[in-house]
Formats: sequence, structure tokens, C-alpha cells
Amino acid sequence: MTKIKYCGLTTEDDVKHAIEAGVDAVGFVFVPSSPRRVSVEVATNLISMAKASGLTTVALFANQDADKVNLTIGQTKADVLQFHGEESAEYCEQFMLPYWKAIPMLSNASYTEYMASHPNAAAYLLDAFDTQQSGGSGKSFNWFEFPIDLKQKMILAGGLNEQNIAAALAATGSQYVDTSSGIESSPGVKSKAKMLSFANTISAIDHNNKN
Repeated sequence: MTKIKYCGLTTEDDVKHAIEAGVDAVGFVFVPSSPRRVSVEVATNLISMAKASGLTTVALFANQDADKVNLTIGQTKADVLQFHGEESAEYCEQFMLPYWKAIPMLSNASYTEYMASHPNAAAYLLDAFDTQQSGGSGKSFNWFEFPIDLKQKMILAGGLNEQNIAAALAATGSQYVDTSSGIESSPGVKSKAKMLSFANTISAIDHNNKN
């Protein structure tokens, strides 16, 4: 079964719809410049809601002060940290929580070298974010088949939506996907219909692949 993370949730309804959709994880953005940014106070409530339903909760940061990260995770109790900047492995590991490292697939750097530079990451999020924003750009990169020996730690992101998810899964063989802008009616505003439809589409793909 393909695992799903919905990122950039900002309201109680977003969390309720993610739970209804049956996703595995939800992400909350603490990057000040993002249209999906939530305050620590709001996120604490949303994370509590999500955890009560068994969802993995992910806190997203990009090139932020370590003290700010510590304060945020101390209050929100997020399960996983996701770093979208140029954070070093040493920086990511200081918080003593599992972390996912985003890899900028629109850059010229080798994704395998990027993975090797963060050997203790719990997962690697292959995203198409650019210099203007940390994820949620709605852009996809040139998909490729994920290597079998790395696939379990690779999460596919970048411009995924109901229309292209079948092609994306077929091309990459990804076992975990992450979407944000693909389930929105406008930047930062989630759509219940799109949230449910995206998950249902993946469920149908998984069902067909089993037959």
C-alpha cells in the first residue's frame, strides 16, 4: 500500500479531512515566508488532533534557528522533523528526533550524494522546490525509477495531484508520496474534495496493482 502524507495543513477541518482520507502522515509548516505557515499555538492543537487518530505528525522547517526549532517541537510534540533548507547532518541530528531531509531535485546536485551527506535521515523527500519557496511550488521534476535498495527511504513529492499521481507512481515505483499544493483550492487553502479524491485515486491504483 502506498503511504500518503498531506503537508501544509492549517485548520482543524484540514486535519479532519486528512483523517477521513485515511492518510498516514500530516505536515505543518513553520517557515515564516510560507502561505501555509501555522503558529506554534495553532499547530499544537492540530498535532494533538492528528496524533489522537494515529497519524504521524511532521514539523517542517527551512534554515531556521535551532532554538526556534527546539521551542516549536517542545510545545507541539511533533513526531518527525522535515528540513527543507541547506541544513547539515549535524544540525538535523541535534534535535534527537527522526528527521526527513528534502532533496531539491531542480538543482544540479546528485540526489544520491545528497542522501549520502545525511546518512542518518529517516527518509529523503525528493521535491521540486526552488529558490523562491520551500516546497509547495506545484512543480514536478523528471521522474525516474527509484533504486530498489533506496526505495524504502525515498518519499516522492513535487507537484503531485490527482491527475498525475498514477503516472508518477508508475514511473518511480515510490512507496510514499507527499502532496501540498495538489490538494488545495488556492495557495494555503486545502480542498476537502481534492484531499479525499487524491487518497481515493491512490487506493484504486494500489487495488488494481494487487490484481
